[in-house]
Amino acid sequence: MKPLLANKTPELLTRIDNAIDGELYTVTMNSPLNFTIELSVQDKNRGYDWINIAFEVDGVSDAHLIEDDKLSLVDMSEGVSILFEGDTCAVGVGNYNSMEAIKSAGLYLIGTTLKYEERPFSTN
Repeated sequence: MKPLLANKTPELLTRIDNAIDGELYTVTMNSPLNFTIELSVQDKNRGYDWINIAFEVDGVSDAHLIEDDKLSLVDMSEGVSILFEGDTCAVGVGNYNSMEAIKSAGLYLIGTTLKYEERPFSTN
C-alpha cells in the first residue's frame, strides 16, 4: 500500500472518476483501529478498464459500517469522498466536503492515516 497524501488525492479521484457508479467490494477490519475498503472502479489511465482499489484507514476514531451482505446494495451514484482536515482523514460513500458532513454517509471511516493500493479487478 502507498500513502495517500492530501495533495495527491484530487489526482487519484479524477483518475477513478470519484468511484461514481463503482461497486463496494469489501470492508475488512484488519485490527480494531485499521480498516480497508475495497471498491471496483473504472480507471481513466487504463482506457476505463475496471480495477479494484483499496483504501486503508489507520487510527480509526469514528466509523459507520454496514453488513457485508448489504455492500452490493449501496448506491454509488455519487461515488466516494476522501477528506483531509488537520490530523484527520476520512473516506465515505457519497459527495461530502467536510468531516461533519461525511458523518451522515451510509458508510464512512475517519482516522489518522490513509493508504491505497490498486488491485486486479474482481467481483463478489
